[in-house]
Amino acid sequence: MFCLFRILSSIWISCVFVSIFPVFGEGLQNLPSVRIPLDDGKRLDPGELSEKKEGWYTTVVPLLSSDPVRGQGGGIRASLFFNGTKKDPYYEYEAYRSKLTLQVFQTNQGVRNHFIQFDSPYIFNTAFRWKSSLGLDYNPNSQYFGIGESSLHSLSYPLRNQPGASPIHNANFDEYESSQSYIRPSRGGSEITPTVSDQGYNQYLFNSTTLFNSIDYTFWKAWKWVFANEISKNIIKHTDGTWNPSRDPTFAGNLWETSVPNGESKLTQDYNAGKIIGYNGGEIVYLRAGIAYDTRDFEPDPDRGILVELNVSNVSKRTGSDFNYNKLFFQTKYFYKLFPSVFEELVFATRGALGYTSSGAPFSEVRYMWSLDGPITGIGGLQTMRGFRQDRFVAPMVGFGSVELRWRFATFKLGDELFTLSLVPFYDYGRVWNSEKSLNLQGYKHSWGGGLRIIWNQATVILIDFAKSREDTQMFVDFSHAF
Repeated sequence: MFCLFRILSSIWISCVFVSIFPVFGEGLQNLPSVRIPLDDGKRLDPGELSEKKEGWYTTVVPLLSSDPVRGQGGGIRASLFFNGTKKDPYYEYEAYRSKLTLQVFQTNQGVRNHFIQFDSPYIFNTAFRWKSSLGLDYNPNSQYFGIGESSLHSLSYPLRNQPGASPIHNANFDEYESSQSYIRPSRGGSEITPTVSDQGYNQYLFNSTTLFNSIDYTFWKAWKWVFANEISKNIIKHTDGTWNPSRDPTFAGNLWETSVPNGESKLTQDYNAGKIIGYNGGEIVYLRAGIAYDTRDFEPDPDRGILVELNVSNVSKRTGSDFNYNKLFFQTKYFYKLFPSVFEELVFATRGALGYTSSGAPFSEVRYMWSLDGPITGIGGLQTMRGFRQDRFVAPMVGFGSVELRWRFATFKLGDELFTLSLVPFYDYGRVWNSEKSLNLQGYKHSWGGGLRIIWNQATVILIDFAKSREDTQMFVDFSHAF
């Protein structure tokens, strides 16, 4: 199977570079100049259209990222844009004609996220859009808190991690992690040393290499059919037995002893109890199909419009996967300018989503959702519920949403480069269920915060967010809006 992956990867790279030259080159002059009818709401705002660059341009951004799970990181993201000319049939409707992006990124926690992506809306002046990517995601600090409604339970821990101690409930994350660093007696079984700690209790290593391709087709002005394929090889390793400096509970944690190994992790406990599959990873082949209604005027930073999408995914051993299961994902996003006569650049943005995963999925894929705008991982973290740890809540049925106010309060130029600054207060909510039969409107988790967006040449959005929940306070530095 992985030989097939390497072959497909080579074909993909060749196709991308073969395709780039006709898309970007002089051949564009000979392409059809009649566009399909599009919804007028997708037309760029006159002010934004006047600032849109023609032809080629690049953005090269040093990556200085901060994330509670991934740690502090650095790298570089370089994007090559081609906007075409004002005479092109889709110039007033597309954020760019084509975009090629390369990223190299690593953090002090050992996370590596490298990829190359290609995106071309209305490719060759047709109703088709092609997206493609090849990437490596290596995270030794992936989070696991269980599968199902049990993950909704508040954080709790025994004082100084000692068996029999009175539990502390409704804890914040710093207190919870601090307790896990204390030495405790081994429980036997796989914990083969007399003393262990639990610093890796909610962690595992996730190493994934992924090849992705999608084609969507626009019809009836704003409707889209979407077809996508994703092939990934996932390798999972566990924290059980990993040695770490740990604290002695006898001295109230003021002394650090010689390193002791991690005890049995939550992931191992659930695997031994028969609650999960995919303990060591596996190979996954997704086949996806969906339909969407999209009237957003400018995808990277919309002023107005709506996206409603529904997609289904199938993973089958018949197509080379190690598992059999299905996924269903529904999402809506809405953008609207508030009080345009008073605040010219104040946008109300909201979204809501539901996701379902059938039985048979490995635990690492239950958390995974796919949208027309890209992948979404878990409930918690930057993409869903800022203020909770990444993948804090995971179950076969998930629901989440967000509300933001985006106020672009300043626009200026540095040379030929256009920058816009935007303040963004936000509110996130979500929860999970064991099945669709358990759906209800109670028990939702909530988080809130605010941030700054630095929008570079309209299509590159730099995000800085501060978020808070009952469990944690977090800071994020990343790219693109949360939704």
